[in-house]
Amino acid sequence: MSYVTELSKMVSNFHVPGSGDADPSVPEFGFSPQIVLYPETVEEISRILSFASRSGIRIFPFAGGTKLFLGNPVGEAGAALSLKRLCRVLFHEPSDMVSTVECGMEVREFQKAIECENQIFPVDPPLLDAGATVGGLVSSNFCGPMSTRYGTCRELILGVKAVRADGEIINVGGKVVKNVAGYDIPKLMVGSLGTLCVLAEATFRLYPWQHFSRTLVLGFDNHVSCSQAARAILAADIVPTCFEILDENLSSEFGTTTQGAKRTILLRFDSFEEAVVEQIKEVRETTSGETSAFVEMDDEISRDLWVAAREFPFLPGVSFSSKLTLPVTASIEALSDIESSPAFSGVDALCLSRPARGVTLVSVNGEDEQVVSVARFLENLADSLGGRIMFSGIRHELREKVRAWGGFGDALSLMKNIKQRFDPKDILPGEKIFDADRG
Repeated sequence: MSYVTELSKMVSNFHVPGSGDADPSVPEFGFSPQIVLYPETVEEISRILSFASRSGIRIFPFAGGTKLFLGNPVGEAGAALSLKRLCRVLFHEPSDMVSTVECGMEVREFQKAIECENQIFPVDPPLLDAGATVGGLVSSNFCGPMSTRYGTCRELILGVKAVRADGEIINVGGKVVKNVAGYDIPKLMVGSLGTLCVLAEATFRLYPWQHFSRTLVLGFDNHVSCSQAARAILAADIVPTCFEILDENLSSEFGTTTQGAKRTILLRFDSFEEAVVEQIKEVRETTSGETSAFVEMDDEISRDLWVAAREFPFLPGVSFSSKLTLPVTASIEALSDIESSPAFSGVDALCLSRPARGVTLVSVNGEDEQVVSVARFLENLADSLGGRIMFSGIRHELREKVRAWGGFGDALSLMKNIKQRFDPKDILPGEKIFDADRG
């Protein structure tokens, strides 16, 4: 195709699938791009998108390729645009605790780069060790257990440099924590799955490194005691870095030291030693009489436990994973609603609640008909509790019956209007978010 030749002239590196020159770093997209482009500068991205917009060629941006299972499948795109060569830390001001990084850089490499200043980028997304990148992190708003204390990427991002679908380069936000007047465009980009712009650079707020860490594993004989303890912890003067509630099956899967417990609470505290000791004392007093087990672990012993919590619910070989975003109190009780539902009879389900964030994560595996019933129950549960749901990693055979997104409600028209303003020609595939039958 003629546009393949034109696009290949705009970058110093490209790959043509099926040419015999295999590139093992190219992931499985679910569609067949005619060319994979590897720009090295924002200006090259701009030229690509400007040409694509004029020519009506759809462009699919990606970086590490670790989150391609999110959202709806992409129907088609003429070219895939890789950000893997934009992988530098461009700016780091330790005194302001702010850094700007290119979006093709792996999150773990970015974290290593700022450790030398005793600072952290406190985001622990799933698939971190698989090569999750900064761009993918922003596009998906993936987060892990540390979001309890530090929030998600949406709370940490200060500014972005991005390229619109028509090739225009935009700089929004800034390099200071309090910099927003009017619309906060950087936060709008978070979770957009690459449907609005191609993200090139992102500026983040950083935090000081905490050198002392302890983990608590609290076991409970019943869900009532666990719920009471969780509410008491949230209401008390207790500030954990991580706060997770595991159901019985996941407690066993993680190999916690509370075998036989119907519920498990995981807490981690990171600070100076005296503060951590005081927080543990407060937890013990707050949950007195509720727990059947109270175990303290140091950082080294608990490391594998927190890696497992970080990676959940994206387990291999399951029918689907889901994320329910709920009011805080509802997320505490959601595990009981799920366990008591007849829809879960005969399926393998694992559940985790992140109560301070109002998040419940569920992994489900089973026969197709039963799994579809579970998906319907979860969608109705999220709606009845005033929340939202997202399904991911949906087994191919279930794609027609289990959609990636629950209802958007009144937000749908606003979301579509935003997409229309940023990308009226749908150069960046909007079907990642918008189902065809939802207009």
